[in-house]
Amino acid sequence: MYEGFKTADKVVAILYATGTDGPAATFSQAAEKHRDDYLFGQVSDAETIAAAGVKAPALVVYKKFDEAKVEYPASSLSTLTVEGFSDWLKSVGTPLMDEVSGENYGFYAESGLPLAYLFIDTTDAAKDTLIETYKPLAKKFKGKVNFVWIDAVKFAEHGKAMNLQEVKWPAFVVQDMAKQLKYPHSQTEPLSPDSAEKLVDQYLDGSLQPSLKSEPIPTSQDEPVFVLVTDEFFKVINDDDKDIFIEFYAPWCGHCKRLAPIWTQLGEKYSNIKDRLLM
Repeated sequence: MYEGFKTADKVVAILYATGTDGPAATFSQAAEKHRDDYLFGQVSDAETIAAAGVKAPALVVYKKFDEAKVEYPASSLSTLTVEGFSDWLKSVGTPLMDEVSGENYGFYAESGLPLAYLFIDTTDAAKDTLIETYKPLAKKFKGKVNFVWIDAVKFAEHGKAMNLQEVKWPAFVVQDMAKQLKYPHSQTEPLSPDSAEKLVDQYLDGSLQPSLKSEPIPTSQDEPVFVLVTDEFFKVINDDDKDIFIEFYAPWCGHCKRLAPIWTQLGEKYSNIKDRLLM
């Protein structure tokens, strides 16, 4: 029965302890807090503890992925807290690089960590090898960024939502789950674990700019009204040599449509000072 319990779920946490105080009390509180997320058990039988190869008290997580058995640092058990144990459990209970789908997306969304996607064509014979080449990267950033792989063909629309412009796989994107910002790896440059690592490093140190959807930058701006698109937005508005008068509009908005000819007339009126005032 004990052996079956260890493999009864994807993540099973077991406390090996003979008493009910110390780590046992904290373990019980954490188990109550996460009862819907993981399976918890406590073993007090001396023979079973010995057979498990641990010395009580010991806290062990058994998993059906990555490392099959992970033990909580024994030196830290005396100061075990619910919060500390919860954070550790969430870290070891997250697969190094799992497939993401509708079934487990909520888990990653609630983790509070950025999500790094590897978009792959699952019909590619090298799929498994490709995933393995990115696992060292997932291990390096574990606890800072969650790594997943995703079926690029099945979830092609999600790729578009991540601002991937081309149907070109594999592809790599980091998503800030809290701010819903996307940081795709350039699809015009070769993707490799090294280039993906560089992108993640830049994201974490704050030097990477998010990708925002944008219409192409106009090849010419000869009309009275300057057409401002996302890819040029900050460059234009941060130009200290010009005053900028911007209309933000929705193409479907009736009020915006009625304002359009008036805005053009205003642009024509001040066209002679476009070097100082941009409409």
